[in-house]
Amino acid sequence: ELGEGFSVHQTAHYLIAYNTNKAYAQWCGALYERLYSSFYTYWDHRGLKLKEPEQPLVAVVFDSRETYARYARPDLGEAVASIIGYYNLQTNRVAMFDLTSTSVHRGRLGTAAQINAVLSQPQAGDMVATIVHEATHQLAFNAGIHQRLADIPLWLSEGFAMYFETPDLKSRRGWNGIGNINRPRLVRFRQSLRRRPDDAIQSHLSGDDRFRDTKTALDAYAEAWALNYYLIKRYPDEYNDYLETLADKGPLLSDTPEERLKEFQDAFKVDWTTLERDFLKYMRGLR
Repeated sequence: ELGEGFSVHQTAHYLIAYNTNKAYAQWCGALYERLYSSFYTYWDHRGLKLKEPEQPLVAVVFDSRETYARYARPDLGEAVASIIGYYNLQTNRVAMFDLTSTSVHRGRLGTAAQINAVLSQPQAGDMVATIVHEATHQLAFNAGIHQRLADIPLWLSEGFAMYFETPDLKSRRGWNGIGNINRPRLVRFRQSLRRRPDDAIQSHLSGDDRFRDTKTALDAYAEAWALNYYLIKRYPDEYNDYLETLADKGPLLSDTPEERLKEFQDAFKVDWTTLERDFLKYMRGLR
């Protein structure tokens, strides 16, 4: 399907189709397996039972941004220029390109340690976070947390992925910092407070418009991380209940704004005024 030049690297839970060098494919496989193990362990400790994916999870890794763009353009359109990797709900695949392809060290990258050294640099942090973010989406939709093609609110699915998105590439344990404060998102959230609408939480819960508007999308993503972080820390049992409610949704059915708000209230049982006040107080107190 992908044409000549592609090989497949198989791990315990993933198939990595690639036309870049084998070392990078192996690095991706190891990275994903660390995420997989940490993801399942994390939710098991929090009392949320996940299912195993029915099939191996597929990632397609291209040798350059250009070859990736040719593949991704039908899905992403002109946005492909700014999106370095994505999860496709229909194909159930993650697609990306070799992040070391523009590195001056590329020709000398023969081991995972060397690749880690390049991608642990501050300038590469956002790119690696994006790849992990998309892999988290894939896990959530295959482990029973979300139902593919169901009406999952973007504040939940995006904030959930942001909760996991930054690995520690210098640590063999990888994701020993799950649930740490996502500093870039926190900074953006605090910057957004002066322009934040009064009904921001209800707006997030009832519809996805703020994510789809380029003028408000970055603020919406920051608030999605903040709200998920707050709810996981403050209402862990209720958050699990809410995830289970969403997991039972059928595909290709749309919820009304009122239905979305009711599902949230049924799980968390808080009034909007109290929630808003406590949420802002909690986020302002993070250090």
